[in-house]
Amino acid sequence: MKITKTQIARHLRQEQTDAEMKLWEVLRNRQFENLKFRRQHPLKDYIVDFYCDELELVIELDGGYHNHPSQRFNDEQRDYHLSFLGYKILRYRNSEVYKGLVDIYKDIQKVKDQSPSQRERVGVRDRMILSTKNLTPIQKKPLEKTNISLTEYDAISVKHLDFKIPKGIENVIFTSQNAVDAFFKQNPSKEDLATMRCFCVGEKTKALLVKNGLKMVKTAQYGVELADFIVEKHKNERFHFFCGNIRSDDIPSALKKAEIELFEVKTYETALNPVRFDKKWDGILFFSPSGVRSFTSENKIGNSLCICIGTTTASEAKKYTDKVVVSETTTIESVIDKITK
Repeated sequence: MKITKTQIARHLRQEQTDAEMKLWEVLRNRQFENLKFRRQHPLKDYIVDFYCDELELVIELDGGYHNHPSQRFNDEQRDYHLSFLGYKILRYRNSEVYKGLVDIYKDIQKVKDQSPSQRERVGVRDRMILSTKNLTPIQKKPLEKTNISLTEYDAISVKHLDFKIPKGIENVIFTSQNAVDAFFKQNPSKEDLATMRCFCVGEKTKALLVKNGLKMVKTAQYGVELADFIVEKHKNERFHFFCGNIRSDDIPSALKKAEIELFEVKTYETALNPVRFDKKWDGILFFSPSGVRSFTSENKIGNSLCICIGTTTASEAKKYTDKVVVSETTTIESVIDKITK
């Protein structure tokens, strides 16, 4: 059974550090400036140490493990994301709490003095967001009644190729909906489909395969995860990988290392569609490594927050900026969820 963020938050409240308990003693029950604070509060994809909704203020206390480079990087990404959404972040080391709370009081008071009321927030400027993919009306619906100004364009174009589907294949790999669309454009016979077992990346890819009557063996969120599964469970079998001309090397390299036979079938071509923009963006939505390459061929990312559909796309974006946030799942809807409160 999946554990919810609320359940995790409840557990964390019972496991508070000494520093968290000390600060909570003075924040609880509206003791400071009549402000209501919550502790270990679920907020978007995170659980924050303390949160005041009236000020949209997050307070984080960092123990020693926050000095580890990987954790420090995660903290930075989290702060970038929450700041992008309009939250204010105050972050302190535990040692600062033990020394005294005067400076923390002053910082909270400063935020309170600078914070507009709920009525005044209506006039907050729009956040300028660029999507490197044209979105459908349904996908854009969560952006209604938000302060987001959206610009869309297709950073890449896809062209289906003519190819022959090999006869008698059993294990097939798909890592994109484009490959599935191109595959069925070749009108495979029912006899061929009946023998195929599918391994794919992404729930949307799976849904498209199931819709067309194919048998699913494994669905993974990322290529690395799927490759690990195949190496562990199907090492003595052969596979056909239906993919584009530009694809990640995660699956081919892992299967080659494990000496698993893999035959690649190119089903579509991806072409970059570079467009130069004069605007500066608060956030840029990226849906593929090719989309990142297309945008950066004509533009600088600058201080924009990059919201990426998965770790592979995020890895490409990290070549240009540290301000990268990864969607919870590899769907367009999950990317859009990252830019809304």
